[in-house]
Amino acid sequence: MEDGLYNYRCMTRHRYTGETRQSNSARLIVSDPANSAPHILDSFERREVMSSHRVELPCKASGHPAPKYRWLKDNRPLEPDARFRQSVAGLLIERAQPADAGAYVCEVWNAYGTAEAVVSPRKVKGSVGSQVSLSCGVTGSEEYQLSWYRNGELIYPGSSVRVTGQNRENLVMGGMAKSDGGAYQCFARHGKMAAQDFVQVILEDGTPKILSSFSEKVFNVNEFVSLACLVKGTPEPRVAWTLDDEPVARDSRHRISHHTNGEGHAVSHLNISQTQVPDGGVYRCVCNNSAGTVSYQARINVRGPASIRPMKNLTAIAGRDMYIHCRVIGYPYYSIKWYKDSNLLPYNHRQRAFENNGTLKLYDVQKDVDEGEYTCNVLVQPQLSTHQSVHVSVKGKASSPFSDWSQR
Repeated sequence: MEDGLYNYRCMTRHRYTGETRQSNSARLIVSDPANSAPHILDSFERREVMSSHRVELPCKASGHPAPKYRWLKDNRPLEPDARFRQSVAGLLIERAQPADAGAYVCEVWNAYGTAEAVVSPRKVKGSVGSQVSLSCGVTGSEEYQLSWYRNGELIYPGSSVRVTGQNRENLVMGGMAKSDGGAYQCFARHGKMAAQDFVQVILEDGTPKILSSFSEKVFNVNEFVSLACLVKGTPEPRVAWTLDDEPVARDSRHRISHHTNGEGHAVSHLNISQTQVPDGGVYRCVCNNSAGTVSYQARINVRGPASIRPMKNLTAIAGRDMYIHCRVIGYPYYSIKWYKDSNLLPYNHRQRAFENNGTLKLYDVQKDVDEGEYTCNVLVQPQLSTHQSVHVSVKGKASSPFSDWSQR
């Protein structure tokens, strides 16, 4: 405050003649500092510089407490570089290079001013095909213009992109593609003042992946059986259980539970108490989310008399492949064989029998050849067998070696 007690004059001296001149006196008025938001006094619109030369980008602001400065280049925080230095007047760039070209923004703030922008959520991890929603909260200013950027490029609303809110503060994007990942930034501007924040959006192939599962086993009647599937995916997959392609009954003996482990992966358990022979068969855990579906299956055998589950008649489409399943319960059994019109299958290249699980596959189904009754025969003891039959109907035109030629 004592600086305001004196008069001040400016004195000049001629370099060659030595003549001196003195200005009129003036008094310096010193007042207590008042807290105030920053106000930019000096800025710039455009600068051109020769390569390897020095360039200074002016940015000077008043305010109390003294403002702090931060520089952005192409809407991203300026990367540390020994050639860049914050001076009293602005940003000093030594030995400018072609890579330094771009749009520079000077941000200034103190405890009493400028707007602050915060994007939420702070971390976004999504999957391809999912929806991502971002929100930009701005404090310190009621009047501002807000823009959204992805990897430095301005985002425009479209069929899968919506910008909502009174100040365009909400960004909603649907059907995200892998290329949509990156740095998302909101910019709030008011006059020469600006604030920004950004968040990294990471998009993964969220298709479910089974990390661990169960294997084929043999149990005795009344034993306790516990099956588990551990699966990852984004969003978290839903898990369903089937037995021989039918949903597992949920009753006092069959319990299904789900939880998320510490790594964010889905864990599903199927527990069976007092296991009975009909509980045997092929168990499958089916895991799905918006990104896709994956499944795993294995056979669980329960000791007891072997038999075949009832089979339903089937309809096939001409020209397509089809599967016929023979569901065997009980254990042990010796073999599973398929017959058509008393002929053991396969008897041509379009038929394949899987004896390990009782499945018959028919390739390129033909009405005049493949339609009819199929019999699954299970050898349950060396001299004893059981069987079930199923009728296959074929829809579509009968194949003909001359059909293509007749249309020419």
